[in-house]
Amino acid sequence: MAHYSSLSLVMTVRCLWVALVLVGASSTAADQPSATLVAIEGATTTYHSRDRHGKVVTVQVPSQSATDIRGADAQGQVYATVTAIDMTTNQVKVQTPAGQTLVLAMPSTALRSIQIGDPFTFTVPAPPR
Repeated sequence: MAHYSSLSLVMTVRCLWVALVLVGASSTAADQPSATLVAIEGATTTYHSRDRHGKVVTVQVPSQSATDIRGADAQGQVYATVTAIDMTTNQVKVQTPAGQTLVLAMPSTALRSIQIGDPFTFTVPAPPR
């Protein structure tokens, strides 16, 4: 009988340990800052539109497509360097080794721990299949 109660205790402790590990892993993932691509400087999309008088108007819009980001490795990671931080707009500019300047919007709490010249690594999501 003592054997079953000690086995039960060991199993309970292991289950609690696994639960703590899973909670710790999920809170670590939640602590990861996120960024939203605002623009890729130098990359634009051109549209031809007509104004209300029928005249053709050319409009260039800064690219916001992750497919325009150059220099991602096979896992989609991009290594960059922080070149500017704007606390009023909660945006940061980073430059990739390919020479691209990306403008990213981030939560103000994440910007507090970043300085100009810091390395910045992010993952570009894979395109949908």
